[in-house]
Amino acid sequence: MKKLILLTGTILIATLGFAQTNFKWDKVDSVAKNKAQLYSDTKMFIAETWKSSKDVIQNDDKEAGVILIKGSSIQKVNHSFNVFTYVYHYSVTFKMKDNKYRIVLDNVYCESAFPVGAAKYEILKIEPFDSVYVKGKTGMTMATLPETKAVAMISNLKAELQAIIDNYDKYIKKPSATSGDW
Repeated sequence: MKKLILLTGTILIATLGFAQTNFKWDKVDSVAKNKAQLYSDTKMFIAETWKSSKDVIQNDDKEAGVILIKGSSIQKVNHSFNVFTYVYHYSVTFKMKDNKYRIVLDNVYCESAFPVGAAKYEILKIEPFDSVYVKGKTGMTMATLPETKAVAMISNLKAELQAIIDNYDKYIKKPSATSGDW
């Protein structure tokens, strides 16, 4: 009986975790580095992860130990002889203090959606936090992806965003480079 209750509870928690209303990752962890080392390593991570760190950094407060970036992800899906392109934006906040860091990735939304190909028409934006894929209007003026392709695209987006969290965690736990090691 206890196993059945435990299994039911696990399934319920997994289901609730999947049916989120918005993307949000919030990771707090300890690391054997002081605030200055964490800040420096975080700046290096940002520079190596995004094409232009100057373009993505929105707030950089070394004293407070906070860096806020705004990033974007372009998802392309082939469908009906077109490439449907979805542009998603997100925020990442890095917070640090002696021996501890926090990374929060949130505010994920679809900025634009457009086809690239022979047809010129509007396509519906697919928000990443839609728990149920809602089909759009049909007809000549609006187009939408089949549910399987939309779900695959959103899964790819989630994996890409999760990779930011995972890669930061690995990066920040590596020993800091010191000027004497080169």
